[in-house]
This record gives sequence, C-alpha cells and structure tokens, in this order.
Amino acid sequence: MLSCGGPAEAFDGKRAFGWLERQCDFGPRTPGTAAHDSCFAFLVSEFRRQAPVVETDTFHYYSAALKKDLTLFNAVARFQPQFSPRILIAAHWDTRPWADRDLVPAKRHLPVLGANDGASGVAVLLELARLLKRANLTVGVDLAIFDGEDLGTEEDPNGWFRGSNRYLEWKVDEEPPVFVIVIDLVGKKDLTLHWEGHSRRMAPNIVDLVWEEGRSLGVRSFRSDIKHTIFDDHIPFLNAEIPAIVVIDFDYPEWHTTRDYPDRCSPESLEGVGKVLLSLVTKPNLVSH
Repeated sequence: MLSCGGPAEAFDGKRAFGWLERQCDFGPRTPGTAAHDSCFAFLVSEFRRQAPVVETDTFHYYSAALKKDLTLFNAVARFQPQFSPRILIAAHWDTRPWADRDLVPAKRHLPVLGANDGASGVAVLLELARLLKRANLTVGVDLAIFDGEDLGTEEDPNGWFRGSNRYLEWKVDEEPPVFVIVIDLVGKKDLTLHWEGHSRRMAPNIVDLVWEEGRSLGVRSFRSDIKHTIFDDHIPFLNAEIPAIVVIDFDYPEWHTTRDYPDRCSPESLEGVGKVLLSLVTKPNLVSH
C-alpha cells in the first residue's frame, strides 16, 4: 500500500534524462515545424499514460520575426482533478527559432536544439507525472507545458511567454492555483539555483517553501541568494496576482546557441530538482483546505 501523502518511488534522474533526449530526437521544436507538432503529440500521449485528465489548447500568434502565423499548443496533466485547492508546476516545451547568442555569427539564424532550454523542464514534468500517478496526494497538482515562450525579440517583445499568457486566458473561469512553480534551464551539469529576483520579491513564501525543501533533502544546488532578476513564464502569473516563482540556473553559456545539446546536461541535475518537487507536492499538509 502507498503511505498517505507519500510517493510510490523515488524520482529517477536517468529516466528523466531519457525524456530529455527523446525530445531532442525530434530536433528543434520550433513553432511552425513538423518536429514541433510531432513532439507535442508525443508529450500529450505520455501525459495521457499517467494522468486521469489531460487537457490541450490550440492558439495562434503572428510572429513578425518569422513573418507568419503560428499554431501553438499548451497542455496540462491534472492529478486528483476533483481536489481544490490546486498547485501548478510548469515548463515551456518550445525551442528558440534562432541561435541569436551563438559565438559564430554565421550560425545565429539556425534553430536551437534546446536540450536545457526547453527539454530539461519538460523532462522533469514527465518523470513527475509517472510518479504522481502512483502517489496519494492531499492537494490537486497540475503539470503544464507552455508553448511559445521563446519567440520574443527586441523588435517583437510580445513574442515572449505566449503560452503562459494564454494559459491564464484559457483557465480564466477556474479558481487560480494556490501557487505556481515554473522550471526552466534545470538540466545543466553543476547546477546552481539561486533565488530569482522577481520571485523573491513578489512570492517570497513560495521561494522559501521550495528552497527549504531543497535544504532538508540535502540537494546542494539550491543557494539562498539572488543572482539574476529575469522575465520568464512566472511573470504573467505574478501580473495576475497569483504567487509564482521560477526555478532556473541562468548561468548557462549555451543559452540561445547551437551548442544547447544533451551532453551539456546531467541526470543528477534533473534528479535534484525533481526530488524536491516530488517531496513538496506529496506533503500531507502542503496547503490548508
């Protein structure tokens, strides 16, 4: 029998790393490509193997940079869908159309494979889904994948965070989550997770909740100081006055380059993040009812 509020088994970093590699096998998951659409179908099928309820949403965005209308997709896997309150853990699954920070100027028009920037967070969600299927939860848990996070440019700033903005529109008639945890760039070797500035300022209790869990489990990557203040998929939720944080290691030299490959990532990094999130959401008294 499962113990009340506990997971059936431990988070498996090697299995999560396999999910990371599987996404990269599709190639760059750039909106408007066959690889993008095929990968989404794969991700949804995996969610449906684990979650009692999986919902998908199709929406559109005209990219001035790409000069075309893009069809984008979000999905959410819902565990204990009848429960309220609920918490949301999310990651973006799309990859950037241009490696605009590549050291080689001739490569800056090429798409990014996105092993860490995209696949790492989704890999953690897929392994979490496998374990939440077997866990007794005392709170509803939603695992969401957001599309269109990485379409922004200096000329087209509206291209950022299309999926998270859309998610709020899609779920406008639902009770909002108690809090949101966004995970991004969590796969690199020697992972170091500092507090993010907006998260610390606007949702300090959620930051403390996650980082204390990391300390209690002995996950060394969690560091209690601010190093970067960035915009990511947590910002639309904060703007909607929903407590939200991002868990991210922004010191990643391969970010937005053609070198964002699986060999820059590690199972141990994915396991540390996943272990903390699994332990957190399976606590018997995570939120008051």
